[in-house]
Amino acid sequence: MSRLLFAMLILLSACAPQEYFRTNINVKPCLANAGADCSAANLVVNPQDGYTLGFVEFDDDGRFYDQRQSDAVLAWLQDSQQPQYVVLYTHGWHHNAKDSDNNVRRFKESLRDIKLRNPHYRVIGVYLGWRGETVETPWLRALTFWSRRSVSERLGQKQFLDFLLNVEAIVKHDANPDNRLLTIGHSLGASVMLNALQPVWLQRFQQERGDQARFGDLVLLVNPAIEARRFADLRAAVRRIAATNGLEHANPLVVVASSEADNITKNMFTYSRAVPAWFESVLDPIEQVDIPGASQWDLAATAVGHFRGFITHRLETTATASTNQACTVNAASGINASPTVLTLDRPTGIIVDAGVWRVADGLQLRPMAELPMADPLWVVQTDKYVLPNHGFMAQKPFWCFIEAALSLAVSHGAALAGN
Repeated sequence: MSRLLFAMLILLSACAPQEYFRTNINVKPCLANAGADCSAANLVVNPQDGYTLGFVEFDDDGRFYDQRQSDAVLAWLQDSQQPQYVVLYTHGWHHNAKDSDNNVRRFKESLRDIKLRNPHYRVIGVYLGWRGETVETPWLRALTFWSRRSVSERLGQKQFLDFLLNVEAIVKHDANPDNRLLTIGHSLGASVMLNALQPVWLQRFQQERGDQARFGDLVLLVNPAIEARRFADLRAAVRRIAATNGLEHANPLVVVASSEADNITKNMFTYSRAVPAWFESVLDPIEQVDIPGASQWDLAATAVGHFRGFITHRLETTATASTNQACTVNAASGINASPTVLTLDRPTGIIVDAGVWRVADGLQLRPMAELPMADPLWVVQTDKYVLPNHGFMAQKPFWCFIEAALSLAVSHGAALAGN
């Protein structure tokens, strides 16, 4: 047995891919579409599609592989005379910052589409790379989930968190009120973001900053590989402080979005957590949280987006959802909506009909139950037509929802600043 284990360790080390990829570091961006090879560049400008893409890569302990990557991206963010639309993105398992990675390619396409919808903004994407893929041999890759999950829970510390806060300080400076900062974590990348930002949110709430406790404008966790137990602490603290301080709006601070069709977080995640969850629920009472009607095992083994007691909204198609870039809403297209107690301050272009958002043609968001007005944590379940699987970047209707939620957060932030 020991020989077999030793042989597997040798195989794993022999098949380990390159740790980081953006080694051509320069404050002057590489020009895509100009015949240059930008595959190793840490800063890339695409003048044809109107965006800039920066890369910052981290090791398993949340430290920079090369701090010059961070310095170059921060310098680029500071050098702007027009409003900026900045997207921070952290990928999940089986991905990295390699130019051929599917997430890198999809992120470029998403930035292009954001520019089409927001032509007056300087669009900048920041791809936060980590070792989501550590083994290239197909039959060994599946064995890395537990180690990568463990890394995702500690990655958001140290220089990773420092970088996030530096970006926020630059982009959301009072002198630049029109800037937007959207932060997205996907799958295990959502775990990274939660680990990084949960202490920030709690500290800001404890300082009684209310709705100003948000990081940037909005944090979106898509199909997160995060057990409900980890989210429960944040949820309990936010609700307690919100009730004490009397927050006036339900504008989202954090949006968790999970597809009913995502079998990876719905089934595979639970299978992977079944045994550890039993030990945690039985042997680790200090970490237990009390949710009425839920066992400790359920909280420890169920991904947050599939924990029924946490779901606040459902995002669903009502007809054939538009796949264009406009994200338009036809005011004449009626929706049969059941009235609810939820009322929302709405940004321009979003129509509210009896508590149901018509986010775009053929796409609506409805509350699943009475939503406390002071609750800024949204857990949104999507139907299989909005998100048909674990991925999300290629789903244009879902991006309409992202921009609608971002607009809502930005509009309320502007209202608070004006008071």
